[in-house]
Amino acid sequence: MKVLITGGAGFVPSSLADALLTNEEVEVVLVDNFLTGRKENIPVHAKARFIKCDVNNYNEIAPIVTAFRFDYIFHYAAVVGVKRTLDNPVMVLNDIQGIKNILTWQKVLG
Repeated sequence: MKVLITGGAGFVPSSLADALLTNEEVEVVLVDNFLTGRKENIPVHAKARFIKCDVNNYNEIAPIVTAFRFDYIFHYAAVVGVKRTLDNPVMVLNDIQGIKNILTWQKVLG
């Protein structure tokens, strides 16, 4: 089973990856643009792969989803934090594009 986790360098998504990787049948690909995520959070595991990517940019995420043909996608990529959101409201609008990109691929992969 192949799983994509967006925002994979965040605390919650990387913890999800750690839990999923306890199953021998699961391979995990984590993507993150490091806007708020931290490299230290990314699991080091033989069945985990990290790709630096901005899911808000369709041209960055599309080839990854096409190449791996994921069974499941967990979408956690987003601007986080009240202050960051208030200081950069346009970034929240960009996150809506990221959600649209992921939902488009979930529909395609069915």
